[in-house]
Amino acid sequence: MIRPLRKRHLQIWSTLLVLVPTGIITAWLSIKRPVHNNVLQPASEQALPRVIYSIEKESYAVRMRSNESSARQLEWINKHVLAVPSAVIYKTATGHLGIESAELIGRIEARGTYYFPLQKGSIDEIPKFILYDFIHEQIIDIITFTP
Repeated sequence: MIRPLRKRHLQIWSTLLVLVPTGIITAWLSIKRPVHNNVLQPASEQALPRVIYSIEKESYAVRMRSNESSARQLEWINKHVLAVPSAVIYKTATGHLGIESAELIGRIEARGTYYFPLQKGSIDEIPKFILYDFIHEQIIDIITFTP
């Protein structure tokens, strides 16, 4: 190797000695950290103290709760992971069968407990809840509380 070639070789390797570790560190710092336990539902609220109605099924439990100021809340407890990942809950009047005039309550996903605040309706009327698969556009289950 001639002298100018040795000099160029030393310059290139000296430059790479600085650039390669700098590139590795920059790439490592630019990786976004994964978000763990992030669901689409808002953070879990506290359950209201009084259970008004309750239904236990094989894969889930549903409770309607209230407090002294007549605020109502739907508590949905998934015991197992749902077979349908696109499930939403609708609230409808007792006489209605479909979701056309129903009110969207929220979406349920994985195992766990979900709390949904309910709008104040008629105190005497017991609402009916519909578990609906919006991808396949079919009703999965209908939850009717009995006094």
